[in-house]
Amino acid sequence: MKFKILLLAALAMFFVGCAPKTSAFSIDPSWTEKPAKLTVLFTDPVVENQDDLKDDLAEFVNNFHDWFGSELAKNYSTVTKSSIPLDVQRADAASFTVQADSIGKMEVKVPKPANLSDGYTLAIANVNFSRKEESHTNQAYYNSGAAYGQGVNPGQNSMAFAGESIVEKGLWLSADYAIYNAAGQRVAFGHHAIKSKFQYAMTRSDWERCVTAFVKKSLAGTPVLR
Repeated sequence: MKFKILLLAALAMFFVGCAPKTSAFSIDPSWTEKPAKLTVLFTDPVVENQDDLKDDLAEFVNNFHDWFGSELAKNYSTVTKSSIPLDVQRADAASFTVQADSIGKMEVKVPKPANLSDGYTLAIANVNFSRKEESHTNQAYYNSGAAYGQGVNPGQNSMAFAGESIVEKGLWLSADYAIYNAAGQRVAFGHHAIKSKFQYAMTRSDWERCVTAFVKKSLAGTPVLR
């Protein structure tokens, strides 16, 4: 089946630690009907930094899947404006098969549930939350001449005094997903890596922003939003 590539965004970054994959998704151009029903199946997410979970979502340390499922349900309802019936369910990872496919140069592990609903099914797998730091060259430091001992007016270029590199902190959510019709035909699939940046400390809102962004991206450009 030939798929139309809608997005392939490369992130040119240097990471402290292991970086999530870039984001891409593909939608079958023959898919034009708005689903009468959408079932969302998700496998248990992985949280790499358990201390962060204890700090921000302490009540869900032992049942993080409950928080994740409720956030998915809330956001899919909001994004679709409750225009179609939604059913969000936790699924056993063993009930999914995984097929390797690619979008451009990116390989995606495409999940498929053993049982599909009578409407459309959106399968989400390989969900990973991780706190990471990214280091970027501070161009203002070099462009201003501060790196070479030149005098700089801090009111005009305060970033010149931030040093030769800038470190950004963020919570990442990465996941693979696919959408199937009732006949089992895959009509969309992709991978998204979402980041919520924070300056000092991570909070519950960073986790929420990551899920919200993922939900929006998983349905972007699809007939679900028509």
